[in-house]
Amino acid sequence: MNTVSESAAVSSDQQGSTLLEIASLLSDGSPEEGFSLTELNAKAASELKRFGDDLQSHLALIGVTVPPALQLQGDNKGAVYVIGEHALKAEIENFLNNNTRLLKWYKEVEVMHEILRSTELDHGQTLEGQVFNLGLTSLGCVAFFSVL
Repeated sequence: MNTVSESAAVSSDQQGSTLLEIASLLSDGSPEEGFSLTELNAKAASELKRFGDDLQSHLALIGVTVPPALQLQGDNKGAVYVIGEHALKAEIENFLNNNTRLLKWYKEVEVMHEILRSTELDHGQTLEGQVFNLGLTSLGCVAFFSVL
């Protein structure tokens, strides 16, 4: 699910509010209140690297090499798509969307980065209009947000 664009359709900002609530629990950094943003940031970075390494090794099995870089983006139905042109775009999308383990892992990485992103926003701002992207490059995996 691409939570940025679909949360407004479900309710006014149900998921965005949930992400902000989770982020507020993390923002203090007190050990007795769970884990800190620093720990979440480290976990998100670690999972991003692990996911990128695993994804790259799986894609190699179907003949996909990096470079060229890949940009992936999820939709509101849980599917992942290659953004832009790639010679094996259809094969990559078919492979990813038929691998529930990779889809679930992608979503976990996405949610962690959405939580982190929500903590960077000014009071009153939401993730609406922003979408999570995952880039697979020769230097590793990167997470970023783009504007719809």
